[in-house]
Amino acid sequence: MTETINRITDMANASDFELKHTPNIEITGSDDNATIRVSMGLQGIAHPQTEEHYIEWIRVLCDGTEIGRMDFAPSEAPVAEFKLDCSGKVVVAQALCNLHGIWEAQA
Repeated sequence: MTETINRITDMANASDFELKHTPNIEITGSDDNATIRVSMGLQGIAHPQTEEHYIEWIRVLCDGTEIGRMDFAPSEAPVAEFKLDCSGKVVVAQALCNLHGIWEAQA
């Protein structure tokens, strides 16, 4: 079974629902020694972390290969950091909302 991956298709008209479910990717450092920080929500719209509605995990992929994953409890802030060599690679972050599936963003 293939997982459905949700993405914002029109950033100019993105809804609050889409913004809070889309990972926010920040890359700092040099390409061969970068820190990838992924948090949840764009434009200041945070995703809730309650027992009923929360981010279960965040993972980062480089050129389609998973390089790291962090799991979260409902009481934990969904923020993940990974160190990697991302020179010349496509960096993608995915997050799983327990109610609304997997959401993805590309750096």
